[in-house]
Amino acid sequence: SSNLRVPYEDVFDSKPGQMLVQQCMGNIAGHAGGALFASLEFAVARFSPKVLVVVGHSGDEVVHAALQQVRGAKLPSKSMRHVLDQVVPSCMKAVSDAGGKSTTDETTGGRQLQVEQTATELNALYTIKQLLAHSPIIRAAAKSGSLELHAAVLDSSTGKVDFVGQHPLVAELLARD
Repeated sequence: SSNLRVPYEDVFDSKPGQMLVQQCMGNIAGHAGGALFASLEFAVARFSPKVLVVVGHSGDEVVHAALQQVRGAKLPSKSMRHVLDQVVPSCMKAVSDAGGKSTTDETTGGRQLQVEQTATELNALYTIKQLLAHSPIIRAAAKSGSLELHAAVLDSSTGKVDFVGQHPLVAELLARD
């Protein structure tokens, strides 16, 4: 996300010029035909990367704001809603998934952190789903086996990246025409 200012070359132990990095608030793909999609499609078509990693990060302000929307907060401006609307589905699932997992040892703060972590992971996976579903260029590269899409979460306090992996339904997403 662009609200986290970290040199990704340091995070992934690479040299300048070895990675293409596109950052945006909320780690969203945008909409098919929009600038974010077009930029990613251009990068895949022009540079043929072997891996595309959607990196969320702990403490993401957009995920936090989307979770507030799920819990009934006042609607933000139209431009902010444009971003939040793409993150809310992941937040809704994270809240729903957390609903039945309560234990007596759990604190409200700990539960909130887990929901935010889950929402961040799900949001990265949702972005991958959107790319595979709506980008013929990215889907074709993934279908041919020349490109893998992976989700990851960067711990903003340590700089450590935890890889979530490929979308669990990648085969089904690639099988669609």
